[in-house]
Amino acid sequence: MTRRLPSLNALRCFEVVAAQLSIKKAALSLHVSESAVSRQVRILEEQLGTPLFLRTHNGLEITDAGQRLAMGVKEAFDHIARAVDPFQSDRDAVTIKVLPTFALRWLFPRLRAFQAQHPLIKVNVQTRLNDMTLNDTDADLGIRYGIGNWPQDCATELYPEWILPVCAPGYLSGSDCPDGDLDRATLLHPLPDRQDWLTWSEKAGYPLDTRKGLDFDALDMALSAAEAGLGVAMTDVVLAHEALEAGRLVAPMRKAVPTGASYYLVRPPDMRRRRQVKLLDEWICDEIGAARDTVRLYTH
Repeated sequence: MTRRLPSLNALRCFEVVAAQLSIKKAALSLHVSESAVSRQVRILEEQLGTPLFLRTHNGLEITDAGQRLAMGVKEAFDHIARAVDPFQSDRDAVTIKVLPTFALRWLFPRLRAFQAQHPLIKVNVQTRLNDMTLNDTDADLGIRYGIGNWPQDCATELYPEWILPVCAPGYLSGSDCPDGDLDRATLLHPLPDRQDWLTWSEKAGYPLDTRKGLDFDALDMALSAAEAGLGVAMTDVVLAHEALEAGRLVAPMRKAVPTGASYYLVRPPDMRRRRQVKLLDEWICDEIGAARDTVRLYTH
């Protein structure tokens, strides 16, 4: 049977551009240049003889013809994926996007246990300072931080965030802060907005000048500075737990407060989840159960 089909590469590029409505984002997802994506879209438009996008000063707008084609192309690619899925090897990789501190302080120390249980599954961890979005199609799972305003079938709450101050053993009784007073300590801010220290100060009823101290771009950096004895860091209880258990950090005030945010396991909508993805999903949800016990240690 002879089928008249346009370029499959052009169709794939078009599908991603239609989902993102951005040449730049599509290029990042496909790991190619923006000019390559634009060229493939133009090839498809020429082959079909109709414009699929309108180029405006505000960006791309998809045409009616483009919307109809996008629905059909997505359905066709999903059908192909389902057809070949039974032939895929257990060595298929699972890609997960994770915030850097969560990866360093929680996931990486435990990932060897998952690999021991499932040695044929390769886990690719992508660390990103920005959260995974629901439009991401280049990862199977993601760890996201926020207030949970996502569809229930796309997100599972892992644990609510509670924060408290931590420092190296002896820091608050040393020469830098001899009387143990946080007012005289160097505050280590996990993010430049300094919101975590402000939240804790208000909810714990411990007035502090949160304008002072050292700023960092990620919680792991602030925790490493605290372990080095440079000051007191404000931290998520769960992500500091191993350092606390090992004695690298201590909690001078066991008064954790909730931030109102949580960590979530998120999945792209409408993505058919392979067996390997389900196994990693279930393992993370099982492992994180201990995190809730950790929170209770500092809240009761």
